[in-house]
Amino acid sequence: MQISAARYANPLTQLPGNVPINEHIDHMLRSNCTFVAAYIDIDSFKPYNDTFGYRRGDDVIHALGRLCCEIADQRQDFVGHIGGDDFFIIFQSADWEMRCWQLCSLFSDAMNGLLSTEERAHGGYMAENRRGELGFQALPTLSIGAVRVGPGECDSHREVAAAASSAKKQAKKKSRDPASEPLGSSLFIDRRRLGSGEIEALNSRFLN
Repeated sequence: MQISAARYANPLTQLPGNVPINEHIDHMLRSNCTFVAAYIDIDSFKPYNDTFGYRRGDDVIHALGRLCCEIADQRQDFVGHIGGDDFFIIFQSADWEMRCWQLCSLFSDAMNGLLSTEERAHGGYMAENRRGELGFQALPTLSIGAVRVGPGECDSHREVAAAASSAKKQAKKKSRDPASEPLGSSLFIDRRRLGSGEIEALNSRFLN
């Protein structure tokens, strides 16, 4: 697994990519371990990348990869980089929820460190939207979807990925909800199991 992780490492962060992530999840399932799969995605990353350029965009992704490793327990947690601004952590730490919120806080601090004094003062920047209109753009935040997997609850990494992907989408809805001020990073914890129809629909879209 270590050889596979090195072979399929993401070139930007050097973290294990899709293949090692899949292999690790399947290993956990075969071992009948209880774990939490957390899918981490950067909100509002595209406008930031388009406005400031890919080099500053890469700085954000690299910072998130470093922070994921910092908040994870290297003795029992597994950190992977799916690609782009998407990361995956397989937690066995009992305090995994606290670690997720810690990641959100540290990412906010890291973003402030990458901004100019003016951008920091305004809490965002001016950028064009999809219609080409100039407007205020909030700073990138995180959406984290987490699902707890117990022995016998999933048959393969595909089911785990589908559940985590669904939870991440719910986290994104929370982060965009004007009723949940202040808007910012969000964590959604999936406390149910997906039905077979939902799993099939999501399987073809994640970690194939």
